[in-house]
Amino acid sequence: MKTFNIGSQTALLFTITIAVASLLGITITGFYQGIIVILILSLVPIFSRFFAKKINSKSEAFRRRYFKSFTIINLLTILVVLWMTFDILVDRVFSKLI
Repeated sequence: MKTFNIGSQTALLFTITIAVASLLGITITGFYQGIIVILILSLVPIFSRFFAKKINSKSEAFRRRYFKSFTIINLLTILVVLWMTFDILVDRVFSKLI
């Protein structure tokens, strides 16, 4: 449970920060399709934390499987968001500078 909370909070922090920065970046570089994916990915940690509050009445085994699965999904979300941020920076921002 503690690992899930740390992972989901970190994923939430990264995705929301990157989503807001991407929305601000639209004004500089124009619309980019990857921003839609980042906005959708920002919903993953939000929904996982919301659903975690609703499963208190479920069995311990179910909750353990849920927390383990969504901890992995949240950590993968962090990796995908970081990769997409790098891709957007290289493709949109650095190409305009060079």
